[in-house]
Amino acid sequence: MGILLFIGAGTSHAQWSSKPPPPLPLPVLDQGWQGAVTLRLKLEPSGRVTNVQVTRSSGVPALDELARQGASQWRLNPADVRPSDMTRGRDHIIKFYQNTRVGKRVPPVSAFWVERTR
Repeated sequence: MGILLFIGAGTSHAQWSSKPPPPLPLPVLDQGWQGAVTLRLKLEPSGRVTNVQVTRSSGVPALDELARQGASQWRLNPADVRPSDMTRGRDHIIKFYQNTRVGKRVPPVSAFWVERTR
C-alpha cells in the first residue's frame, strides 16, 4: 500500500485556471495500480474541457476512467486556448505512481499531481 502520485504532463506551458484532483477510491490504493494514460482534451473558447478521450490506455481501466473523469473538470486559461484545441484537441499525459515507501495511509486520501512539460 502507499500513496498514489498523480502526475500530469501537459503540452507547452499552458496555464490551467482550475485543475481539481479526481476523487481517489481506496480500491485503487489497495490494488497498487500504476500506469500512464494519454488523453485528448477538446476545449471551448472559455477554456472548459468539453470532451475527453483516452488515446492510450494505462492498461488499467480504473486508472483510465479516473484520469478521464478528472480531466473533464479542468479549465484552461482562455488566453492559452488555441484554435486546434477546439477542433483536434490537446494531448495530456497522466501518470499514476504508488509510493511504496509509505506503508500507512490515513483517510481522507486524495490524488495530486505535479505538472511537468515534455
